Amino acid sequence: MRFRWVFSVLAVLTILFTVNAGAQGTFAPPQPPPAGASAAPLFTPEQIAKMPVVALPVRDFKLLTSGTGWVSTGNRLLLTTDNGAHWKDISPPNPNHDHYASVFFHDSDSGWVLFSHLVQDGEPAASDASFSDWKLNLSFTLDGGATWATGNLPEWHGDRGLSDQGVVAFADKLHGWMSLGVDGNTMTAGSALLLTSDGGRTWEWAKAGSDGRIEEILALTEKEVWVVSTPEGGSELTVSHDGANSFQEITLPAPKEIAPAEHPTYDRPVFTDGLNGYDAVSYSGGYGSRSAAVLFRTTDGGRTWKPDRILSNLVEQETVNSTVVGSTWILPFAPQGVQPALVKLRPNDRIAAATHKSSGDFSNCELSFVTLDVGWMNCSGNLSSIIDGGATATSITPRARNGVLTTDPVTPNQSIPIQMNIKHSSVVPAVAPPNHIPYVSGIDRHLGLNS
Repeated sequence: MRFRWVFSVLAVLTILFTVNAGAQGTFAPPQPPPAGASAAPLFTPEQIAKMPVVALPVRDFKLLTSGTGWVSTGNRLLLTTDNGAHWKDISPPNPNHDHYASVFFHDSDSGWVLFSHLVQDGEPAASDASFSDWKLNLSFTLDGGATWATGNLPEWHGDRGLSDQGVVAFADKLHGWMSLGVDGNTMTAGSALLLTSDGGRTWEWAKAGSDGRIEEILALTEKEVWVVSTPEGGSELTVSHDGANSFQEITLPAPKEIAPAEHPTYDRPVFTDGLNGYDAVSYSGGYGSRSAAVLFRTTDGGRTWKPDRILSNLVEQETVNSTVVGSTWILPFAPQGVQPALVKLRPNDRIAAATHKSSGDFSNCELSFVTLDVGWMNCSGNLSSIIDGGATATSITPRARNGVLTTDPVTPNQSIPIQMNIKHSSVVPAVAPPNHIPYVSGIDRHLGLNS
């Protein structure tokens, strides 16, 4: 066994020192030695110091308060309290290296992580298993990740197995909702809905649910929950006002001026108080026709909605990522070959995307803002901090050497072009900031801003 271990160490060293130093991606730390093997360190400090620093790709994130937020890499959970200058690993115990299906934090202390674990006949499944199932487990913390406990989920007895997808959302520190994905294709996939009233320690099946696969959950109170789902390949917005005893579908017809774009893709609603809220909806038309995005507003708690502002003339089948702060609709625009810009639309704005000058899209970046000036933006796994409303942005992507978090710059220390899925639309006037985005924390970059 000792000789196998020595051989594996030599293999790891060979791989590490032949990797292109500029390659980006998750750098997996070495695994611990087998039982009975020597506990001597795998690498000397000098060897570790020569290893490359890599940027950890951000899969999910949330800015909770100014300067405090979390990111998930898919199997690691990191927290910052100084706006990304330093990151702390607060990952829950994960001996099987399970994937994070969902992460939710109510505040910097209270958080929940839903794991998906591949099994077969109750045991871990082989990677090439043809008949397998997924088991989902929940961990929660009440002290900012210092300690974690395990939630008690009821057994699943459905006709079909569970998938590796799920969503967790809490209205407060006690009352929360969870969906577990039920396996199937795009036409038959569904979700099972659960609820808790003790902070996630125990869960029970909800009496009702939403059709199709649940993609988003907004938990407002222990009784009111909004759900975005995708039944039969479409998009549906539903709400329950009675603790999931029943759900009502909310239909938001496309404004006539954006025809033929009329097929909706709903976003999760945003409420600024008990009565006032917004929902961004992307509409697509037939083959070859332009898409549009509409921000709807409610002033009666979601019972009625009216179109409030429109972004039209988008490329075919484009859906937008956006956020609402106060009454301002903020959208991230990623032009081709240049840095992302923030587009801010205020009540009653009507803006059309251009078809010339530069190209880009509104779906490449995601936003989390706590005020109109302060927020985070994640573009293709690269996280940036904005503290001046979009005039500049600072790269705060977490970085690691040999799997250990560091504040050192990415190796090599140079500007690296952002990776984008380029489409063909732009906002007039076209923005033209510098062509590269450094991964190094502390480097500012200018953002074009339309308002």
